[in-house]
Amino acid sequence: MCQKAVAGPFGVYAVIPLADFAWTRGAPATWVSSSVATRDFCSRCGTPLAYRVIDGSDVEILTGSLDQPARAQPTYELGTEAKLAWLAELSRLPGKSTLENIGAEEMGAIIGHQHPDHDTPAP
Repeated sequence: MCQKAVAGPFGVYAVIPLADFAWTRGAPATWVSSSVATRDFCSRCGTPLAYRVIDGSDVEILTGSLDQPARAQPTYELGTEAKLAWLAELSRLPGKSTLENIGAEEMGAIIGHQHPDHDTPAP
C-alpha cells in the first residue's frame, strides 16, 4: 500500500505519538485508504504527509515532507515482502546531481510552488 500511496518504491516515515504532535499550518486533507488507515496530504499541492491507523495512538509522518529530512534517519524496515529487488543495486548505479541532469539555465528558470524549506507565515 505504501508504494501506491507515495508513488515510489517505498515511504520513509517518522513515528510520533499523537499526543506529542500538532499540525502547524491548519489541517491536511485526509483520505481513508483502507479499512484500517487514513492518509493525510496537502490539499493545495497534493504532497503526501502522513499515515495514521484509525483510532491509533501514533502518526507516521513522511520524512520527505520535512524541512530537514536527514534528521529523521530510519531505524528499521517494514513491508519487506514488497521490497523491490533492484533497490539492493541502487547505490551502485551511476548518479548525477539535479544541476548536472538539467543544466544551470533550466534549473534557474524553475519556479517552485511547494512549501519552501523554511518557516513562513501561515496563509
